[in-house]
Order: sequence, then structure tokens, then C-alpha cells
Amino acid sequence: MSISTSVGRPLTGCRIAIADDPSAGTAHGAVASPTPVDVGALLAAAGAEVVRVPSVRADHSVPAGVRRSVHRVATGRIDGVLLFSVEGARSWWGTVERLGLGDVIRARARASRLLLVASGAEAARSLADADIPATTVDGALPDDLARAVVGFFSEQAPMQRTDAGELVVRSGGVLLDERFLPLSAGAAEVLEALFLAEGRVLSREELGRMLAGRRRSARAVEVAVARLREALGDAELVQTVVKRGYRLAVADR
Repeated sequence: MSISTSVGRPLTGCRIAIADDPSAGTAHGAVASPTPVDVGALLAAAGAEVVRVPSVRADHSVPAGVRRSVHRVATGRIDGVLLFSVEGARSWWGTVERLGLGDVIRARARASRLLLVASGAEAARSLADADIPATTVDGALPDDLARAVVGFFSEQAPMQRTDAGELVVRSGGVLLDERFLPLSAGAAEVLEALFLAEGRVLSREELGRMLAGRRRSARAVEVAVARLREALGDAELVQTVVKRGYRLAVADR
């Protein structure tokens, strides 16, 4: 698949996770099926950072690396997850539930801030049974899966009109009037929370609960907001509401 150069690199700033299929079988980290590799190459060519997520058996403990990847999904540091089989979908969601992050990730998906792509009707059905919205792609052709991801982030990802311009949030930064501004992980988390609040004021305590670790102090939140503002430069996207907290500078409010 060749992605049109007219759209440049449409996945710039996106981080996409590919969940391993537990039925495929791997040895010492080797990839058994070429399909995830093919899709990953197409997504990387479109500008995405692609990460692999190993499957975890229900009777095994969750490795630290998998824990980190699921927390990244929950806190907005991963924009999409590709699931290649019903076994992979069940394994991944089972791990999410074991870590107590089902409600948070479900909310991100419902708000269209997280794209879940299921290859085939059975994989999609397993997510629907858990009340999780997902995009279904019939078959496992790399071109079709990659097009589903590119199409979502090019045409369907949520956008908000702010005093600084049209804003789209991605895990690696923001698109502001179609200009990409890279952000650190902490800054992106803050902006993700404010973006989802849609102009509602968030207290320091609320923001602290939304950031990685879930129990950030008010001082840590202030530092994170300051770093976000520094990274944004002249783009005044974050407003301070005295004695209340912070809000996104949504236009016409």
C-alpha cells in the first residue's frame, strides 16, 4: 500500500500498538506471522511510532513491560491498538481488566481518543461483548488495516476549536491548524485531560488523578502545566482559572 503524498505523513505524532496474537506463537521474541510486521511498516511509513504488545496468559503474571504499555493506552500515550484475532483481543482486554484500567480505556475509546481496530468480526464481537467500540476490518490484509488507521486519524479524530486554532491531540504532540507541535509525555498527558474536559475547568487534584501514577501532587501538576505551556510557545491553549484550576482555551465559551 502506498499512502498518498498529498496528505504527507498523516500519522505524525501517533503511537500505535500492535497486540500480539497468542495463537501465533513466538520464540525468544521472534515474530511468527508477517502480518503485524507488514502493517507496522506501513504505519511507520505514514509517520507513526509502532510498538508491539506481547500477549499474556490469564494464569501468568503481567510483565512490567506489558503493564507500562497498558498504562500508556489509559493515559493517552498510545493513540490506537490493533488486534489481529479474537484470541489477541481477549488476551489484551483481559490484561486491561486485570490491571483495573477497563473503565478508563473504555472511556477513551468512546470519546474517539483511542482507536481500536479489530481484524475480523469475531475479534470485534469480543470487544463489543465488553461494551468497547472498535473499528472492524474484514480479513487481515495489511493494506486494509493500515488504511483504517490512516483514515481515522486523517478524517475522524476529534478536533476542538480553540482560541489558538483548530486542535487535534496525539500522544506525541498536537496538530494546531495542521501544524505539528511535539510534546513530552507529561505535557501530552495534561493536554489530553484538558482536551477531554472540553473547556470544563479541572482542579489540580483532578488533573493529578488523571496523570500517570494517579496521585500527583498539586505542585507536580503545576510543573507539568508550566512545561506544557513552555512547549507550546506562543500558542495559548491552557488558561488558569484563579482558585479553581485549568481549562482548555476552547473558542466561543
